[in-house]
Amino acid sequence: MKNSHVDWNYTSVNDNYTSQYTKSRAVEMTRGKMLGGSSSLNFMVYVRGNPHDFDVWADTVKDKNWKYEKVLPYFKKSERLTDSVIRSSHYGAYHNYKGYMGVQRQYHPDVDGYMQAYKELGNKIVIDTSTGDLGYTQPLFTISDGTRQSTSNAFLSPIKDRTNLHVWKNTLVTKIIFDRKKNAVAIEALTSDNRKLTVKARREIIVSAGSINTPQLLMLSGIGPRKHLQEMAIPVISDLPVGENFHDHQGVPLAFKMGKLPSFQPPQNPHEIPVPVIIGYAALNRTQSYPDYQNFDLVLRNPAFLLGFCTFVFGLEDALCRQLNESCESHEVLLAVPNTMHPKSRGKILLKSKDPKDYPLIHGGYYSNPDDLENQATYIEDVIRVINTTYFKKANAELVRFDLPACAGYEWGSREYWKCYSRELLVTVYHYTGTCAMGSVVDSRLRVSGVRRLRVVDASVMPFITSGNINAPTIMIGEKGADMIKEDNNIVCSCNKFL
Repeated sequence: MKNSHVDWNYTSVNDNYTSQYTKSRAVEMTRGKMLGGSSSLNFMVYVRGNPHDFDVWADTVKDKNWKYEKVLPYFKKSERLTDSVIRSSHYGAYHNYKGYMGVQRQYHPDVDGYMQAYKELGNKIVIDTSTGDLGYTQPLFTISDGTRQSTSNAFLSPIKDRTNLHVWKNTLVTKIIFDRKKNAVAIEALTSDNRKLTVKARREIIVSAGSINTPQLLMLSGIGPRKHLQEMAIPVISDLPVGENFHDHQGVPLAFKMGKLPSFQPPQNPHEIPVPVIIGYAALNRTQSYPDYQNFDLVLRNPAFLLGFCTFVFGLEDALCRQLNESCESHEVLLAVPNTMHPKSRGKILLKSKDPKDYPLIHGGYYSNPDDLENQATYIEDVIRVINTTYFKKANAELVRFDLPACAGYEWGSREYWKCYSRELLVTVYHYTGTCAMGSVVDSRLRVSGVRRLRVVDASVMPFITSGNINAPTIMIGEKGADMIKEDNNIVCSCNKFL
């Protein structure tokens, strides 16, 4: 559903440095513009992150309630895992089997050889990474009974007939209104037919618009960097670094041409995972407990899928995708995307104008810290060692060489080449975080600093990105934020059975 009417279709500002071999010369930032947000169009991978991530959050905001053992119950609270293997293992106690959101594990025989190849390099094979174990795994997905478990499907659908639930679709919130004491008291919104609405709040307002829309809304409402708001002629209500600290997991596609495919491929069942996936978490220092990079692998046996990922998902130039398709014709392809788990680079989001319909300016800041580029080259070098394993040699595997004139001055396979390659072919894995971070924009209870009765509950509050896909951690933040809201408003309920 990328580039459709249910995608915000954001694009980063072209920095003339990264992603120069994509069609847009920038990063296409797909975001869900529908009920369930990006959980309604993402790749459905269920990854919690590493315990280290949340301990760092707790230290950053000086609140032990964000430590791993304190957030684990909120991961469990929403989950309905349907996997007997994990349940009967020592990982079973870390999961829930009765929550709203269905989760299942992939079991696909086409990935077994690849898993053994990565094991040959010294990586572990694990059945579950939810507790922070490093290694390669067949991942969990937010899928149940052949159906996507978006947050809309999982959480809204069961309660859509509640009398106190009102949903306005196709309606854009344009401003938060404050009284003289800086209490958030109402919001203004605009319908698809340009009717202006005002909604008053009796208690507080919660913004859950995501790492791009939330900072835009706050800045339009007078909460943000003073200098920038003054440039936009917006009265400043609270001077905060809103929109700063933007970061993401940037990756680079690598294509391995594997063995010949049989002439007949069975038709795809739409209720099965169409592309077998392997996910690896690796640390260069084997004693380190959290990963340096994630290796997201796709086993492609259908030429349409190969072209689809190249030209549509990654948005690479047509010439590169034709080259890839011709190089791998009639062969299985392993498409690997090593991506940096803990980037040091930071970007920012700025208003383009005071018009809420104008998309904000998204400065990705990718590789603005040179350490990230060095590290990305190292991760590529670590991953491509797999070409020398028994399984890959038996398949006469080859690493596809893209024709990149910008990198022609470097020896193919040299470190400088991989740095150039990483710049030119940078792709996002759609994990945007940090733009309203805890400790700088919101406090540890997610309340916006400098004002009252306003809270942010979404991925923008993450001070540092987690070690993996961010859908599950964002849902955890929603669960934890919901309890904070109930506690701070003296609302009593009996829904804390996992705490």
